[in-house]
Amino acid sequence: MSLTKYLHQVKPRDESYVNHVDRIQDLFITEKFGPDNFPNGVGGDKPQQGERTIYPPVAGKDYAYPEGFPTLSKTDLVDKNGEVIKSLSAGTTVWFTAPATLHKRGISGIPGGKVSLDRFFAKVSLKGYDKSFDGYIPISDIKKPGGKSQKRVAAGTKTQQECAAHIKELCDAKRPKIKFKSEFNVAPSSSTKPDLVMTIGEKRIQFEIKGTNARANEITFFDITARRKQNDKSKVGKEELDAVAELFIIQGGPTNLKNALTDPRGKWYKLRKKKGDEGGAFHAIMEYSKSLNSTIGYAGDTGVGKSGKLPSVFKTTNKSLLKQIHAKILEHFIKGGDDYFVIHDRSSDTFEVYNVNKENDVLKKKTLPQFKEFRLSTYGGPSAAGTRVGYKIKL
Repeated sequence: MSLTKYLHQVKPRDESYVNHVDRIQDLFITEKFGPDNFPNGVGGDKPQQGERTIYPPVAGKDYAYPEGFPTLSKTDLVDKNGEVIKSLSAGTTVWFTAPATLHKRGISGIPGGKVSLDRFFAKVSLKGYDKSFDGYIPISDIKKPGGKSQKRVAAGTKTQQECAAHIKELCDAKRPKIKFKSEFNVAPSSSTKPDLVMTIGEKRIQFEIKGTNARANEITFFDITARRKQNDKSKVGKEELDAVAELFIIQGGPTNLKNALTDPRGKWYKLRKKKGDEGGAFHAIMEYSKSLNSTIGYAGDTGVGKSGKLPSVFKTTNKSLLKQIHAKILEHFIKGGDDYFVIHDRSSDTFEVYNVNKENDVLKKKTLPQFKEFRLSTYGGPSAAGTRVGYKIKL
């Protein structure tokens, strides 16, 4: 008797590391929103207490979850007087409106009427992430992202703390020993702050840290959000994407790509040279590729997947091109204030520490090595209605 149909799951996954403690902890992570998941300092009735992962928008353009959040159970949408506007069934999608303030009858009296004195309410829209609010809903009736996404946040914080301990050991092992302050700062959950900041040799030293379960696989060094129309935050990222895209046009991409985007008489060349929104080298490659394959495009484009899709031309093993991309990535780290790039291999629980700023190498570590492979690809879900572009590298 053939056993073939029973063997489909025998081949192991590439990432085989399993943290059983995290798996058990996941069972106890609540799925409902609490006050700590809302920002401080935006008004409303939220106590100015500690924050955990902040999912609702802080400002008008800060929509990390444009897809919204489902209700956990049947609940009511009420007005400021506590009157029921509409009853919502479980699984109804709602969107927090910006800024995401909390309201409690027992504090400000809003919403009023007969609603619970103890429950926090948030303003939500039933139409979309960028629409005006329709009413108030108890936050404990809304499901927040849980399980895997929360576990990644916890794993990240743990890695930062373990990295700090490793750096201290390095300092103690040097002869003579390198002095350091025992205090250090790690980035809060979902923060854009540096992963780790320490004082070493009386200097402020900044670390960018990446954890991996499979060291031989590609590592996403960082991501930049790409969109058709820029906001203040995305303009800087656009410059970096355009710089890398120019390298692919000149020497890294296929011949048809190079010919199309270097012909001064063609529309793709004009798009490449256009400044501002919907212009530049990266956008030109995206639009040229989209003309060949309609599934390529940005998040929100018709016929394109939720996260967007990048063309395969953004991948190379060309040594000359890799060397130039390597220089661009060092520039990125220096611009962001980073001095070291650290890889934490969880499978072996080891750290690799590389210098990315020769002007501030107090630990005397090797420079980030050249790359074996580089790829630009989508990374996670959409961010503020834009496509997150991951810089994915094999060392």
